[in-house]
Amino acid sequence: MKYFIYFISFALAATLTGCTSKAENTAPLTPSKTVVTATAQHLDYQPAVFATGPLAAAEEARLSFKTGGIIARILVREGQQVRKGQVLAELQLDEIRAQTQQATLGEDQALISRDNAQLALQLAERDYRNVKGLYADSVATLEQLENVAAQRNNARNQVLAAEKGLAFRQQGVEVARFNLRYSTIVAPSDGIILKQFVEVNEVVGPGSPVFFFGSRQQAQVLNVAITDKDIIHLGLGDTATIAFDAYPNETFTGFVRELAGTADAFTGTYQVQLELAPTPRNLLNGFIGSATIRTQDFKQLVSIPVDGLLKANGQVGQVMVIESGQAQLRNITIYQLLQDQLLISSGLQAGDVVITAGAGYLEEGDPVRAAAK
Repeated sequence: MKYFIYFISFALAATLTGCTSKAENTAPLTPSKTVVTATAQHLDYQPAVFATGPLAAAEEARLSFKTGGIIARILVREGQQVRKGQVLAELQLDEIRAQTQQATLGEDQALISRDNAQLALQLAERDYRNVKGLYADSVATLEQLENVAAQRNNARNQVLAAEKGLAFRQQGVEVARFNLRYSTIVAPSDGIILKQFVEVNEVVGPGSPVFFFGSRQQAQVLNVAITDKDIIHLGLGDTATIAFDAYPNETFTGFVRELAGTADAFTGTYQVQLELAPTPRNLLNGFIGSATIRTQDFKQLVSIPVDGLLKANGQVGQVMVIESGQAQLRNITIYQLLQDQLLISSGLQAGDVVITAGAGYLEEGDPVRAAAK
């Protein structure tokens, strides 16, 4: 009886142990966590450069008088459209006309002096011929012949001097007439008066600016400043879309006309000139325009939602992707943040599944599954 009780106890213990081992072997695995994902997309990206700057005429000039004097008339005002050859301003011409008349009188006097010298030469030539004949007939002496020869040579020199004096006076007349002509400012082409610097009755010196003039024969341009990291992407002829606050619902087209070869000494930026295409709109110089310049430099990139970025340090970042049902960390190189998309140059391939929500609660290697969309 005693042995029977021991046998029953041993059998019961063996049965309980077997049940416990079976329960442990059939314990459920760690459940997969549900996360929100997005698929990395291939992107042929054309970089754009953004810049702002003032609108100006492609050809601008400071108009001035050739000579100084008192301003007699100003016939235009700031902002006025003018035509080529239109008179813009005049000096008081009394003094300048007197100088021109004086130069003309000097020219007349030099002309008379030249004529008198030629007459004197004719007389000297006649006297020389007569004395030479008399000398041949042994009537005149050698000394007399030499004297008239010297008088003839002197008369020739007087003619040369008179001709040079006449030429000098004629040049003086040309200068006086030139100064008289440029004592009036005329428009060099069709354009607009951008700025007026002086008023009537003011005294101005030679070359002092009177007007700041913008030509309409050339297109208008937008002058923008570009950083060194953007200038390397630009080339002549790159297209641009330009917007102005004055026309909030419109955009204007343009292209890169000029690229600075060196940076500005004060700002460190590079000046770029964008030429605007002809437009019927009244675009005034000084308007501030915002330009988006499309470069010709295409990049092969991968884009993901910005929510997929776990952390970043400069251009180096980290995301978490799903591989074989598990969460895996992936290092990436960030090219640019574009609105709500993160552009990646390396570290991901198109088709990779990136976790965009829930990655903060995961460890690398955790089983995960994508939430139904």
